[in-house]
Amino acid sequence: MGRGTLYLTAATVLFALSGYVVHFGLGRYLGPEEYGTFGVILSLMGTVSLLLTSGVPDGVSKYIAEDEARLSLILRSSRWIQAVFSVVVFGLYFGLAGPIAKLLHDPDLTPYIRVSALVIPAYAYFYIHYGCLNGLRLFGKQAKTLGAVAVARVGIVFVLILLGFGVKGAIVGYVLAAVAGLLLAVWYLGRIDRKSAVPFEWRSLVRFSFPATLFAVMFFMLTNVDLLAVKGLVPEGVDTGYYAAAATIARLPCFVFAGVGLVLLPSVSNSVSRADTGLTATYIGQSMRYLLMLLVPAVVLVSATSTDLVSLIYSGDYANAGEPLALLAFGLGLLTVFRLLATIMMGAGKPLVALGLALPTVGLDVALNVLLVPEYGLIGAAWATTISAIAGTLVGGAYVLARFNALVSLKSFVRICLASSAIYAIVHQVSVSLYFLPLLYVALFGVYLCLLVLMKEFTRADVEAFRRIFALPALSKAGAKPYEPPGV
Repeated sequence: MGRGTLYLTAATVLFALSGYVVHFGLGRYLGPEEYGTFGVILSLMGTVSLLLTSGVPDGVSKYIAEDEARLSLILRSSRWIQAVFSVVVFGLYFGLAGPIAKLLHDPDLTPYIRVSALVIPAYAYFYIHYGCLNGLRLFGKQAKTLGAVAVARVGIVFVLILLGFGVKGAIVGYVLAAVAGLLLAVWYLGRIDRKSAVPFEWRSLVRFSFPATLFAVMFFMLTNVDLLAVKGLVPEGVDTGYYAAAATIARLPCFVFAGVGLVLLPSVSNSVSRADTGLTATYIGQSMRYLLMLLVPAVVLVSATSTDLVSLIYSGDYANAGEPLALLAFGLGLLTVFRLLATIMMGAGKPLVALGLALPTVGLDVALNVLLVPEYGLIGAAWATTISAIAGTLVGGAYVLARFNALVSLKSFVRICLASSAIYAIVHQVSVSLYFLPLLYVALFGVYLCLLVLMKEFTRADVEAFRRIFALPALSKAGAKPYEPPGV
């Protein structure tokens, strides 16, 4: 599981970086107002494409992981399901482009929304084959496929932008990048034997996929409803650009740590199908501990240096995004944990539980945005997301702990928070040039790691775990103990 996590984390980092290169480049090239339009369209694209890119592909991964002998039947069933859904979703989204634009108080968005409908069939079929690679646990090939999409996206988007196609060109770039990824995934899967001795009921895929798809839509709303609220409820158009910049940076953990969930879903599905409770608990405990160990200090550093970070990435024109980013970093960090908890539930065959957790969380988020954004503007939107994330993560964590008797030890959690608090205090006492900010992050992460070592949270067992993942030589020939998973 460790090396698969490394491959997919590296790929998701590259994928996220490609998105950020596009965002940062367009933010500088287009300016705040037109970039705000691009941010809103991208949010709509992501929301509608999730109807076809999460539920069925997750189901494909889960059922293939349980029994690879059913691969051909699962793939055939999923293709037909995606074909039907694609036609329906494309028709509705394209046809309702005008009303959606009016709802956002900007009729000029209509043609952009219609062009963005092309992403639906492209993403639908790419993610089906991507899910097959995940279910087969071919994590290396899956990572290469995602990396290819990332590279193609940057190249195609900027070529079309430089050719003068503007926001529409950027949208088409996203579509063509998905097509490139689909072709590579199909090539990796090769020729699949259409005969299968193991039966598979396509209705079971639908029963899993429906709530899983709705959960994915709910999660995307959790990460985007604040931006839509700012667009619809804040009169100044430039504020949408500021908030889009803050949200783009704050969402980085969701992308970077997506690799953990990609590996955890088929792993938990496989261990639960074999009724191996001990292995399931180990998967959960390891994943949560290492996620928090990396996520918490990252969130703290982004929050503490928010204005400088926005100015470095986007330019000083976006300095007003610093205040909402300082708070939103915590909200999106919590939503990263929330999504991993939901992944555990779905891997265990409980997509309805994940959906039941997401629905009230989204309801709370929408209500808080409607209440807070007209009065407090950008900071009100950030508070709405953060409060909702706290509520959803607490409830989700309680369920996973009760169901699997595994999460992360209280001792580990406290140590991670103490070390992160220390670097938060240090960064407020240090002043550096914007261009030295990345070096400051590296230095403070080194301090954080030293504190974990001093508190005996990061031990030789962790070093050995990373050595195995990276296939490095042993620290010493004698005295190196075999790796044992940390207590959960």
